[in-house]
Amino acid sequence: MRKYKKWLWIVLLLVVMGAMLMIYHQARLPDTTAEKKAVAIAEKYAKLKNPDDFYTYHRKNTYYTVSGQNSAGRGIYVLINEKGNHATVYRQSAGMTKNEALEKTWSTKKPKKVLNINFGMFKNKPVWEVVYRTNKGRLCYLTLDFKSGDTVQLIENI
Repeated sequence: MRKYKKWLWIVLLLVVMGAMLMIYHQARLPDTTAEKKAVAIAEKYAKLKNPDDFYTYHRKNTYYTVSGQNSAGRGIYVLINEKGNHATVYRQSAGMTKNEALEKTWSTKKPKKVLNINFGMFKNKPVWEVVYRTNKGRLCYLTLDFKSGDTVQLIENI
C-alpha cells in the first residue's frame, strides 16, 4: 500500500508539471507568433538581414520593433504597428542606442533594478521606454526620445 501511494504522488506531480508546461507554452504563443511576423515584415520591407533583438511596446497602440542590420550592413530599427500594415525604419545611428538609454536611466534615476526596455512610438515620436523598480520597490516608467535622449514622460511610484 505504501509503494502504491508513493507512485500515485509521483504520477500526480508529473501530471501537474506537464499541465504547467502546457499553460506556459500557450501563454507564450502570441509573443512568438508576433515576433515571427514582425521579422518577416522587416526582412521584406526594410531589407533586414541580421535580426538581433525584438521589442513589444504597449501603450495607446501596440508596436513591434525588430533591430538588426540591413543589406548595407547598417544598424536599423524597424517599427511595425500591431496590424502589420505600416513599418517605419530608423537608423540606429540617428538616435540613442539601447545601452545609452539604459545608461541614462541608471545615472539619472538610480534604480534598484531595470525590468524591461522597449522601443516604440509615443505621440508620433520614436522612444525608448525603460521600466524599473526604485530602491523602495516602486514601479516606474521612463520614456526617452530616441533622437534627442530627452525625457518625454516619467511615471513614478506605481
